[in-house]
Amino acid sequence: MPKESEIRKKAVEILGKKKFLCWYPAKVKFKQNDIFGIFDLICCQKKTAKIKFIQLTTLSNLSARKKKIKNFFKKNRISQKSQKNSLNIELWGWDKRYKIFKMIKIS
Repeated sequence: MPKESEIRKKAVEILGKKKFLCWYPAKVKFKQNDIFGIFDLICCQKKTAKIKFIQLTTLSNLSARKKKIKNFFKKNRISQKSQKNSLNIELWGWDKRYKIFKMIKIS
């Protein structure tokens, strides 16, 4: 199984080719290092200033991560209507067999 840093590196490379500027929190031992406790990357498209939040995982964990994201929004009372209007959230699952990402748009 590839390490989280390897998956992130591949994702940042793909997004860089699409003219996105990416940021992710530094790895700190014994500390949570996700954005809002969920997302691994926050990206801004250079030309349009479009922002997206991305959760990276393996293909086998896609449904668990999708549930985690939905629960976060429910717990923090963020409506689905506001998510669709203002948030661009994607879930990327790494398929180690074919060495590609399966991308699911959450909102």
